[in-house]
Amino acid sequence: MPNARSPKGGLVTLLVGVATVLGTATPLRAQDTTGAHQIQWYEATIALVGVSAFFLVDNPVRSYMLDNQTATKSDVAEVLRTVGEPEVWALVPAVMIGTGLVIRKPGLTHSGLRAVTSAALAGGVTALLKEAFGRVRPNVEGSEPLDFEPFSGNNSMPSGHTSAAFGFAASLADDVHPLWAKIGLYTLATGTAWSRVYDNKHWTSDVVFGALVGITSAKLVNGSWQLWGIAPPAIFTDGHQVTVSWRGTF
Repeated sequence: MPNARSPKGGLVTLLVGVATVLGTATPLRAQDTTGAHQIQWYEATIALVGVSAFFLVDNPVRSYMLDNQTATKSDVAEVLRTVGEPEVWALVPAVMIGTGLVIRKPGLTHSGLRAVTSAALAGGVTALLKEAFGRVRPNVEGSEPLDFEPFSGNNSMPSGHTSAAFGFAASLADDVHPLWAKIGLYTLATGTAWSRVYDNKHWTSDVVFGALVGITSAKLVNGSWQLWGIAPPAIFTDGHQVTVSWRGTF
């Protein structure tokens, strides 16, 4: 449990504060899906081929990380890993939603709802992919990058922390205008990805795939992208209560 004096607790507090300030000061981008990009099969194929290319560096990167461990890096990794955990991607949006309802700022409430929905969607998709791929983690003795055992319980690919962190960060980044805020959010998510490789819990290709899942989830939720005619969730609030609906055409 993070506390006010811990680095992890400080990161959570900072994110809550920044998200609240940005949310109250920045108008929410409208969910206009008329110009939404329809994801094509060849785009998904290119993305998966790109992820596969990182298999070539999985072992070299693992060796480099293990050979360059320091106490300082380990402390940084511990803090950055938090961005991919519920205490950030669920707590920060919860504070935004609650604050938005109390001070009657629908934009802040909508931003919080979209952020937590994006992270949750990324987490759900990741869980299914982990089970299907059954990739062996790099910290298992004798493991190699191409050790895949579908439905075996092995769950290295993709990285759940990374997908949640990027889903959360990409969603908030789409709702804020200052470039420094966008860069900061993506930097934190990238730091989470780095921490998972540094801790030898994931291969490099795992976190690249996780980032792809997270960003895609955020773009689907905010309506920038569409897949199979599924519209983004519609979020309504009157300042007192929130209603969420989701629909698709099949």
